[in-house]
Amino acid sequence: MTEIKYHGIKENQIVPKARHDIHKVLLEYFSKQPPGRLLDAPAGYGHLAKHLSSMGYTTVCGEIEPEIFRAEEIECVFTDLNQRIDAPDSSFDYVCCVDGLEHMTNPYRAVEEFARVLKTGGTGVFSIPNYSNIEKRLKYFLNGYLTKPKTEDDYRRAGSNLFNFHNSPLTITLLNLMFEINGLKVAAILRDKIKIKQYLLSPFVLLLKARARLSSQRSREKHAYDLTLKNEVILGGNTLIFITKKER
Repeated sequence: MTEIKYHGIKENQIVPKARHDIHKVLLEYFSKQPPGRLLDAPAGYGHLAKHLSSMGYTTVCGEIEPEIFRAEEIECVFTDLNQRIDAPDSSFDYVCCVDGLEHMTNPYRAVEEFARVLKTGGTGVFSIPNYSNIEKRLKYFLNGYLTKPKTEDDYRRAGSNLFNFHNSPLTITLLNLMFEINGLKVAAILRDKIKIKQYLLSPFVLLLKARARLSSQRSREKHAYDLTLKNEVILGGNTLIFITKKER
């Protein structure tokens, strides 16, 4: 992957709120696309929006805490993705939701809204934690939870704001359902990084893939093995990055 130049913006000015590797992959992807009108929500501190604007994208930002937004030359308005995006239908060429859906109490509504404001033929980019890689599967088997347990004290320390937590630890099959019912088709899945240590668990991956190959076509479709056993997923990094296209 080629190194992204951050257009003269110092990293310590506006840092990514999500993992740096995610922004690096996204900027590499968007550097190869024709610029257009783009919605970035939740926008965080404005790191991604700043760089996309420098690339020629007309960037519109939404954030549930707009006071944290630091890219002064870009407008950022209050947006609660559990409710509604304040924009007309089919008004964006791109929508981008970086590590947002897992924080929603109603992610179905959020995806519905992103699809509504996206033009037919437009591109939706979404990232969520990868709960389907082999490392996470093993941790779930051992610990019994997908995301770290939180207490009421944690909630109080977070300002009693649920959006500070992973309220919806979405599996890849549930997210794919959300996409499908809103006319979004997954065109590609990108990895934020390669976790070398996961390859120590390759024997388990090979066993799972062998079981899938020996299963009937009906069983493979029922369990969505073509999706859940993709190398980008089962041997993927901490994050899944979905590139979707709006078909209707």
